[in-house]
Amino acid sequence: MSIRVKVFLIITVIILAITASSVVISVSAAQNEIIKTLEGSMQSVGSMANEYISGEIDLLLIDAATVVEALKGVSIEEMQWVMIEQLAAYSDVFMSITIFNAAGNVEASYGGLPTPRDMALGEYGQRAFEGQRVISSTRQDSAGDIVFHVFVPMDETYRSRSRIVALTVSGMYFSDKVSQAQKMGGSGNITIVDHEGTIVANKNSDWVMGRLHFLDLVRKDSRYVDAARAFDRVIAGEAGAERFFVDGSDAVTAFIPISTGQDWFITVTALIAESPINQVRALIIISGLVFLGLGMIAAIFASGSVAKPFYEIKKKNVQLTELGDALQAAQIAKTNFLANMSYDMRTPLNAVIGLSELSLTKKGVPTDVKGYLNRIYGSGVTLMEVVSDLLDVSNVESGKFGIMPGEYDLPYFINDIVKVNADHIGSKPITFNIVPDEKLPSRLIGDSLRIRQVFNNLLSNAFRYTSTGTVEWRISTEREGDSVWLVSSISDTGTGIKSEDLDKIFLDYNNRLDDNRVRNLEGASGLGLSLAKKIANLMDGTISVESSWGKGSTFTVRIRQKYVNDETIGLEMMTALRNYKYIERKHSDIADMQRVQLPKAKVLVVDDVEINLEIAQGMLEPYGIAVDCLLNCQEAVEVIRRGETQYDAIFISRWMSMGMDGKEAVRIIRSDINSDYAKTVPIIALTANTVIGNKDIFHSWGFQDVLSKPLDIRHLDEVVNAWIAPRAKK
Repeated sequence: MSIRVKVFLIITVIILAITASSVVISVSAAQNEIIKTLEGSMQSVGSMANEYISGEIDLLLIDAATVVEALKGVSIEEMQWVMIEQLAAYSDVFMSITIFNAAGNVEASYGGLPTPRDMALGEYGQRAFEGQRVISSTRQDSAGDIVFHVFVPMDETYRSRSRIVALTVSGMYFSDKVSQAQKMGGSGNITIVDHEGTIVANKNSDWVMGRLHFLDLVRKDSRYVDAARAFDRVIAGEAGAERFFVDGSDAVTAFIPISTGQDWFITVTALIAESPINQVRALIIISGLVFLGLGMIAAIFASGSVAKPFYEIKKKNVQLTELGDALQAAQIAKTNFLANMSYDMRTPLNAVIGLSELSLTKKGVPTDVKGYLNRIYGSGVTLMEVVSDLLDVSNVESGKFGIMPGEYDLPYFINDIVKVNADHIGSKPITFNIVPDEKLPSRLIGDSLRIRQVFNNLLSNAFRYTSTGTVEWRISTEREGDSVWLVSSISDTGTGIKSEDLDKIFLDYNNRLDDNRVRNLEGASGLGLSLAKKIANLMDGTISVESSWGKGSTFTVRIRQKYVNDETIGLEMMTALRNYKYIERKHSDIADMQRVQLPKAKVLVVDDVEINLEIAQGMLEPYGIAVDCLLNCQEAVEVIRRGETQYDAIFISRWMSMGMDGKEAVRIIRSDINSDYAKTVPIIALTANTVIGNKDIFHSWGFQDVLSKPLDIRHLDEVVNAWIAPRAKK
């Protein structure tokens, strides 16, 4: 054998060894990277699915609560008709309605097969009797169909809670939602599992119809022994990802608890074989063979040109993967931004508004300093309104903006709006005319909080864009069957709107006009009209506008409300509303407020922000009240449980950044602590969430009253006189 052949063979062996080792190492590294990418992708899909399914669960519970609201106060004779009406309105969601009393007996039912009595007496029904809105696991009814039930308490307060409503929903309801989430999220098999391990939603309808119990399956079938570890973590409520073998198939699953508190979980599973791993492996092997062939021809010189394209391809794949991860992270960041901004911006704004208002109550404040404080207070309130509008617009777009109808007093509603908005006049030479119809109903049924937002936005705009002249608010109603159209027009003699801008007036972030006269007006963020339009649309209403540039504008609102009775406000009430006159600004006499002295009173304030505690102490100090402060609800519950100090009232923040929140604390105090003091002590909610501003909801949770943050001194004075003074003077 010639030296030339030996050298050729030696070089060939070397190239073969290099090629083989390179292929093995490259395949292993690529596989690990693909699996990591797949795990991250499944977790991203799980987060997306969690957000989407959580929103659908919230909407389902809101629909159920709306049905229950319609059933309240209805006589037995009329109950059947109301049930028929509600099932027709929600025919795409609910199949039947059943009302149970505390003994588990059916008081009324309509629709397909009613919810069985054992469900009302079981875990889910009992949780509803305790005041929770609960979605059950799936079950097979007597007709062989798979269904689940939504249980909602029917009565308002815990003491009188003796009935619940069960609404039957198709067992495939959430499977349809999962299919929609699947289209949005891309790869991976999305599954919803309840706390027992039963599959309640999946694209495989046989799993759902057969009520496949995955936890039993993975524990009893040896093919799923590796999957048991992952599903044990799922049921334990963890979030994460696992790799396991199912009947010889390599798979990756990501899991996360659904964030709505129903003890359900989302898993997203993908077989590694269905990923690009086989294509990448084949590409690496082919590249190795090419490298070997070229190496035999050109030896070491060819290796560089073979390796270079491979690494360039790998680099591009990594860059594409990083870009995809960045886009997904941006979407998640966008979703979380507004929720985080609510807490991050409201907390310092509460301090600015609260401390400036607290300073205005001090006697002897120099006139110029008081002027500065008034400007700080007004600017803080304006910024808070902008933040609230921004959050509400986002909530409407994401489908998380709920409408919660309830009965309300229309004259009080009008008077309250007038008092709030008259403050916008300031020193402007503006006449504010209120023109209510004498035949206005005394009471209506609707979401008064949301309607208040519409009128507040329209009136504040009218005052903002009017320098002199008149702002007029006309209010009337039109009866239409069981509905009442609340019709209102708000006219001003302000700047008006150019004809070419009328089509853009209700767009998000539109600053109404680009003219220099209004461009820099304080608070002109362009969100108010957009939000008002969205709210009106949600309530089957409309907003229209007529305007002349330089002469003024008229906004007309029509919102559908429910009819209560034929009682009207009458001539005397109409005259009282019409003759309202704004006399002085809010803070002109706040330092001279006469506060009841309660030296024997003692209250507890619970908030996780120290500056909020400081403001509350400062506002309660003029009453002579002793104030204890705590930074978490858990400690507050223990203080009440020990009963060593008998407080005359407890102020608790509804939301806490960590640990137990105010709602849960009140539930424990009212239900778990067996003492008359715990059941009767007045508890006042402190909340910065304007979306949940309806007092009826807080009453149903066990609160006596609600105060919005930042605290308003006048509202606080009303609470002190209503709840603390009567107890402290005994």
